[in-house]
Amino acid sequence: MKKWRTIGLTAVLAVGVVLGSVLLGGCGSNSTESTKNGLAVVTTVYPAYDIAKQVGGDKVNVTMLVPPGTEPHDWEPTVNDLKAVGKAKLFIYNGAGLEPTEKLLAADIIKEAKPVELSSVVDVLPSATTSLDSETEAMHHSHEGNGAEAHHHELGAKPIAGEHEHHHDTVDPHVWLNPMNVAKEVDLVVKAFSEADPANKEYYEANGKAYKEKLIALDTAYHTFASQVATKELVVTHEAFGYLAKQYGFTQLGIMGVAPDAEPTPERMASIISFVKAHKVQAIFSEALVNPKLANAIAGETGAKVYMLNPVEGLTEEQMKAGENYLTIMTQNLTVLREALGVN
Repeated sequence: MKKWRTIGLTAVLAVGVVLGSVLLGGCGSNSTESTKNGLAVVTTVYPAYDIAKQVGGDKVNVTMLVPPGTEPHDWEPTVNDLKAVGKAKLFIYNGAGLEPTEKLLAADIIKEAKPVELSSVVDVLPSATTSLDSETEAMHHSHEGNGAEAHHHELGAKPIAGEHEHHHDTVDPHVWLNPMNVAKEVDLVVKAFSEADPANKEYYEANGKAYKEKLIALDTAYHTFASQVATKELVVTHEAFGYLAKQYGFTQLGIMGVAPDAEPTPERMASIISFVKAHKVQAIFSEALVNPKLANAIAGETGAKVYMLNPVEGLTEEQMKAGENYLTIMTQNLTVLREALGVN
């Protein structure tokens, strides 16, 4: 890990729009939830964990492998993590290259667990570091395109022997930053839970429906905000916000690429500074799990102000115990965007 990376997760700005309370229980690293006899579910990253909790409620026993406050791009499963996967009824993961699936989906690891790849039901966008060589290439509309095709099981991707899916340089794994992608993933999880535990099918369907209504409300709030923004250029620390940008008509320029450890060259830093000055960009967006040094450097050269956006890759234990979740963090992000882009 590069020396400028941070380990802890800092707090984001206070929530300004309340979308309603959402069921969520706290958890610790590699810990099992309090439900003792529920459907055994193992998840990798926080977005997968949150969907499992929202849909499963008190009928599921959910474990999250990536510890709270950990940058998921850096995560590698421990021996205990691999053992936990094999003991589950369902194994839910993001996919799109975020996790080392060549390990997690190996036959001797996953055993009888049913794999559920969330990204298999959304259009995965290709990733590409933005070129700044010309005005027309200076911004790209959030990695437009549909990405590479993949073959899937009905509820999860088919593992390929020897395949390594940490390919941040080819696809963008941050699919959850479009709430409507999360809504599609909710349907997938409802189906998986219902098939694994048919006695509680109606319960899972009701939870999924209620959660999707909140996701639609969030999507509507973002669309309303975006319609009020004249300049929709987002200069971000790393290109995590491509799905959000595409959904709401923004463009993003990343100081780094999709992986936050892709340190920019001096030439790229100079190009970004020139772009920010030429386009009178007023806001630079950093994030909680990445050191803001680069964003601060650009802000210092241009007069722009640094704001914090949370890519919802991982929450701290304190945030989870306080009831924070995907909806509340995304609502906080909306508040930050409104302030940064001058929308009252």
